[in-house]
Amino acid sequence: MKTLKMFIVIGLILSAFSVATARDLNPGKNLVSYVSDGDKVIAHLYLPTDYQKGNKYPAIVFTPPATGVKEQTIGVYAEKLSKKGFVTLAFDPRGWGESEGIPMYLDPYRFADDAKNAVSFLLTLDMVDSKNIFSSGICMGSGFAALATVMDARVKALAVVSPYLDGAETFLKNARGSSAALRKTMLALAAKGRQQYHETGKPVLIKVVPETQKEIDAAPTEIAKGMANYYLPGKPGNTPTWKNGFNTMTAEHLITWSIYNFTHLYEGIPTIVIYGDKAASKDGAERFYQQVNGPKERVIVKGANHFDLYWKPEYVDPAVDRIEAFLKKHLS
Repeated sequence: MKTLKMFIVIGLILSAFSVATARDLNPGKNLVSYVSDGDKVIAHLYLPTDYQKGNKYPAIVFTPPATGVKEQTIGVYAEKLSKKGFVTLAFDPRGWGESEGIPMYLDPYRFADDAKNAVSFLLTLDMVDSKNIFSSGICMGSGFAALATVMDARVKALAVVSPYLDGAETFLKNARGSSAALRKTMLALAAKGRQQYHETGKPVLIKVVPETQKEIDAAPTEIAKGMANYYLPGKPGNTPTWKNGFNTMTAEHLITWSIYNFTHLYEGIPTIVIYGDKAASKDGAERFYQQVNGPKERVIVKGANHFDLYWKPEYVDPAVDRIEAFLKKHLS
């Protein structure tokens, strides 16, 4: 009986917490939080400029790139699309930015669950039209948003920008096709991190973005080099809540992660795929576009590389316009 009473009290606390985060919302950016599998997730909720209480608005959940946080590119898109009449939410995944959770743990399935729980949160808000919930992601967040979309029947359509959708093939290729090499390198780091976290509660972190010119020159991919031009101090994506690193346990997930394992489930899901013709990720984006089987649209942005679509207005604004038109075409 004592255990039952304890769960009732906890339930009431969580219920009150959820209501409190939905109160006193205003047009523009609002700081909110919701619970995702026991951890508090911090997010920015953007309401349309002409928001009026009593009206219902379509909503979009934005999932960030790997290591990304709500103040960066997803915040750019969320703010711009809120001005187009959407309620938008940009969140810090568990363990990243200001959210609770295992520090800097990049598990695609946890990211997807955070996106699905964001939908659950949005559906508690009076101004959200429950029949018109959409999902969007940028870079690797595209794949995580895509996974969330295919598993969540509440989501009507998907918009992805500069999608980076695979880890499994990429890492195996970098190891020259040898799973034994991965076991001695990435999985060895993951094992070390898992053991240390078990014993001490402290993660083993490794740097993701090259910082010195020597590191940038030696970076193995164009994506890695581009990250330095976006995330580091003085660059467009630099923000105090972002940290340069990830938990080595992440490797266990990235070497098996590929959205292409799920594209057979995309029948009937409207999808818009946006990428630059100069992007290092364009081949994977095109592959995804060809594999999804539903109403779809492809936007190839001339002159844009992978990171140009993160923040440059001359590329972002047309992408936002195309996302707006596509999603509104699929409103109920």
